[in-house]
Amino acid sequence: GEPVVVENLHRRLKQKWGPHGFLQRFGAESVQMVDCRDGKSVHWLTLAHFFSGYLLPWTRALCPDTFRRMMLKLKDWPPDQDFRSKMPEYFDDLMQALPYPQYTHRDGVLNLAKYFPRQCVPPDLGPKMYNAFGQHAAWKGMDPNTAKGGHTNLHCDISDAVNVLVDVGQGEGAACDSDDEADAAALDDEELGCLREQHGAIWDIYRWEDTDAILSLLHKVARERDVEITSNPIHDQLFYLDASLRRRLRDQYGVRGWRVIQRCGDAIFLPAGCPHQVRNLSSCVKVALDFVSPENAYRCLQLTDEFAKLPRGHHLSEDKLQVKTMLLHAMVHITEALVSKEDDASAAAGGVAPKS
Repeated sequence: GEPVVVENLHRRLKQKWGPHGFLQRFGAESVQMVDCRDGKSVHWLTLAHFFSGYLLPWTRALCPDTFRRMMLKLKDWPPDQDFRSKMPEYFDDLMQALPYPQYTHRDGVLNLAKYFPRQCVPPDLGPKMYNAFGQHAAWKGMDPNTAKGGHTNLHCDISDAVNVLVDVGQGEGAACDSDDEADAAALDDEELGCLREQHGAIWDIYRWEDTDAILSLLHKVARERDVEITSNPIHDQLFYLDASLRRRLRDQYGVRGWRVIQRCGDAIFLPAGCPHQVRNLSSCVKVALDFVSPENAYRCLQLTDEFAKLPRGHHLSEDKLQVKTMLLHAMVHITEALVSKEDDASAAAGGVAPKS
């Protein structure tokens, strides 16, 4: 499978997905965030602190270690409550706007999660919100010698997913981009052109079939940078592929991915297992949900087996998707439907009324 971008979903949305509505209702909530500069957890701020920095970049909280403005990311929100229960009107608004409902809806006939047994606790496939500050110029990450600029390092998801950009902050400017003055001039992207006036998020997406080549490059880079790899650098989200690494991947391995700017209203459909990374040019509010398509179920199985071999305690080692249970009950449903049709056909051929 290949990624698909569907544009202009914001024209179908009826709710206001910007920060003001969430501030009014949930601003006092304490939230767990991550400073993308160093990957450290930030747990002492509220949702109001985040959206204040979203709207007014100069109010962003300072890192207590470096006193630089933090590049905050709020992911998987709400973390411990069903999106539909917490914000039913937003859930309904999203679902009526999403294309391909047979895949994306919880009861979609081509979403294998539909067939998960009702008596069991189902996997949490979302929706979840992914909100983060943005910056046009590249900025330094954990490695001071590398212009990272990535909000989500290269990784892959165990299931298919759709990610919708529902709001883009327009308050970016010198107050935001001045942290790394040396990088402020590096706003010309060799694939996307000038980034200065672009708004949204840059996605780099690679084919599932290119995973081994990408892993080979990452292991080589880890040796060059003296980075310890304990398991799988994609699953551990150790690297963001900047321009130099993307160039090496293209020149040395013949691998070229899709590099696109997700703009407000764009929905990106990601096939299971495709390595991808994200960098926000602007502060963004995104909402994403997972689904399991019949076409990519085999990838879900393969990734489940890969994750099971990760070190104990790894955040991916637990079988949260339960895809084997899902597939078993999907096959039971299909078998019952086929047997029922066969019985009806036999009854019709014999002139006997079918069983009710």
